[in-house]
Amino acid sequence: MKRPVLDMAQIEDMEMIKSEAMEFNNAIQLSVFKPLPLLNGPEAGEIIYIEGKIHYINRIRKVFHVVDSKGDTNIIKFEDVVDIEIR
Repeated sequence: MKRPVLDMAQIEDMEMIKSEAMEFNNAIQLSVFKPLPLLNGPEAGEIIYIEGKIHYINRIRKVFHVVDSKGDTNIIKFEDVVDIEIR
């Protein structure tokens, strides 16, 4: 699968959901593009899903720190997030 391209409306919607999830400590599900460059080039990959709560947003490094139900911290690049849903 090729990397999805998001338009400005989708990015704004995700920003609102992210802000709400942080403010109210809501659980979220992130759809994350995981690159698999060895298969079909640098823009090829798959979508994986990560559920948890946003613990921290590092705007300098442009990554989310999401703590899942097992207590593991997942560090996810902004550019790899293709969708966010409140759970």
